[in-house]
Amino acid sequence: MPDITLVVSGLAEPGEAERLQTAIERIGEVQAANVDAEKGLLAVSYEGGEAELARIEEAVKDAGFEPEPTPGAKNAGG
Repeated sequence: MPDITLVVSGLAEPGEAERLQTAIERIGEVQAANVDAEKGLLAVSYEGGEAELARIEEAVKDAGFEPEPTPGAKNAGG
């Protein structure tokens, strides 16, 4: 199960972290999601590969936020 942490900007308003987490957890391949609003991070455990990661990133955008991988994330997994 891949794990990814995304930097998410725009989590300043109360309730936004919960809204984002709920949106990500609705994706079928997502096993767990955790939003840290203070640090602006979204940690996700999911089944699949690049296509599923693209769905996660799209869901973040659809929720009104801009995702980007944390430094070094593109090198994860070899």
